[in-house]
Amino acid sequence: MKIEKIGYVTIRVKDLEAAGKLFTDLFGLEFTSHGENPQLDIRNLISPLVELITPLTPAGPVARALEKNGEGLALVSFNVANIEEAAAEMKAKGIRQIWHREKRALFHPRDLYGVMVELVES
Repeated sequence: MKIEKIGYVTIRVKDLEAAGKLFTDLFGLEFTSHGENPQLDIRNLISPLVELITPLTPAGPVARALEKNGEGLALVSFNVANIEEAAAEMKAKGIRQIWHREKRALFHPRDLYGVMVELVES
């Protein structure tokens, strides 16, 4: 599989507003979207390159990851030419797939050194 480019990264943070301000002031990022996703139990700020996430509730998966691993890199999204071939290659190498929908697939962070990987067909 050949990665065409990094699509974006997702970073787990405790204080979404403080992290957004730092990333804006330090890197000049413009967060164009923000909101809540109850299905994923997150609040987020989104720029074209970086998504910052924080838990909505103290019992959700992001809250557990913050407790266990602290703040930091949660997900890297890679663009690939063919999602079916790329997903098949990941699975053939023993990387567990979490879900696959249309042109996207997510792979388990336990198999990827603590970072969830998303593949997106470009």
